[in-house]
Amino acid sequence: MLTTGVHVRFPDARAEPAPMPNRQATRGGYNGPMRLVACVTLAWSLGASGCGPAANNSRTAVGLATEQETVVLEVDHRTRWRDLRLEGTTDLPDGAVVTYILTHALSSELPPSDWPAQNLIADGTAVVQTGRYWAQFNTTYWPPGKVDIQVQFPVAPQPDIVRARYGEFGERLVGQNVRSLGASNVVSTEHSFDWTR
Repeated sequence: MLTTGVHVRFPDARAEPAPMPNRQATRGGYNGPMRLVACVTLAWSLGASGCGPAANNSRTAVGLATEQETVVLEVDHRTRWRDLRLEGTTDLPDGAVVTYILTHALSSELPPSDWPAQNLIADGTAVVQTGRYWAQFNTTYWPPGKVDIQVQFPVAPQPDIVRARYGEFGERLVGQNVRSLGASNVVSTEHSFDWTR
C-alpha cells in the first residue's frame, strides 16, 4: 500500500455546528433579513416612481400614452332564412374585442316566461380580424318585429397591445361616436331593422 505525507481530515458529522454570528443592528445599519427588506422596499419605491431604467427606454410607450385615438366602428346584418348574422367593419387592430347586444322589440313587451324564443335578447363578444367582426344567431320562433343591435368598444377585457393604444378604460378615445359609460370612454354604434321572417 502506498502512503503519502498528506493528511486530510473530514469534519465529524456528530460535531456541534459553528455558532451563527450575531444578526443584531450594528452601528453602520442593519444586517441580514432587515437589510434585505430595506433594499427591496427602496428598489420597489424607485421603480414605482419611474426612477428606474424602464421609465426612459421606450419612446413608443410614451407616445402612445399621450396620443388621442379615433375609432371607426360600423355594424350591419345579413339574413338567410332563420339565421341572422351581425357583421361589422372597423379600423381596430386584430385581436381587439367588441361587445354586442341584440334586442328584439318583443322582449320589452312581454315577460321572459312568455317569450316565443329564449334569445330575444342576446349579448356577447366578437374578436376583430382583418378589420371585420361577426356573430351569428338562430332566430327560429322569432316573431316579426323591430331588432336593435348595439356594438361597443372597449367594454370587454382587451389584449395588452390594445390597452396600451386606447387606454385601460378607453381614456384616449375621442370622436363623435365616443360616449362616457361610468368611468370609461366607449365607442358605440347602433343598427336597427325590421325582422319579417
